[in-house]
Amino acid sequence: MQVEILHRPAYALAVVKLDAGEQVKAEAGAMVSMDTHVKMETQSGGLGKGLKRMLLGGESFFQNTFTAEGQPGEVTFAPTLPGDIIHRAMDGEWIIQGSSYLASTPSIEIDSKFGGFKGFFSGEGLFMLKATGKGDLIINSFGAIHEIDVDGEYIVDTGHIVAFESTLDYKINRVGGWKSTILSGEGLVCRFSGKGRLWIQTRNGSEFGKVLGPLLPEKSR
Repeated sequence: MQVEILHRPAYALAVVKLDAGEQVKAEAGAMVSMDTHVKMETQSGGLGKGLKRMLLGGESFFQNTFTAEGQPGEVTFAPTLPGDIIHRAMDGEWIIQGSSYLASTPSIEIDSKFGGFKGFFSGEGLFMLKATGKGDLIINSFGAIHEIDVDGEYIVDTGHIVAFESTLDYKINRVGGWKSTILSGEGLVCRFSGKGRLWIQTRNGSEFGKVLGPLLPEKSR
């Protein structure tokens, strides 16, 4: 599988080229275009796992698997919101923010991972997906993606987390006291510790929604 990322960083598009018989799986609704000889099959990954991903992971119930039948083929993917896409070869375990998973090779298993009860109070949808295995992973962001090599401790606003390697430990904390949390506009943060890679996004979807929401016209009754 070969992956090319076009139109970065605001309106990124992932162009995936498959050899004959090769497959790629993607989040439902991520496909933009594909060759006519590429076959798409929809799967839930099992009823229990599919429901767990939908309810806890913030992801849709189904995933689509694309197969290049008889000859090489091309499929393109893009996220719903404007932003960037990165492609990485992974071998091990990553934790991915629920809405940031886009596509991967079938050798990578995607499952939900609950970020802790404090995630309920962050307002940032702090529910994580766990990617395990060896293969190609494609993730997306709202805004641009910034990669950080953590060696020690590092703090990130929960609304800006895209993904991180599971070699990093993490805890949800307040920025300071409750007064600082309420008045600073920063909400809750994730304190990472250990050594590993971390990816963050330059825009916060929740905060963007708060700004955009009041500007939208009211629904007619």
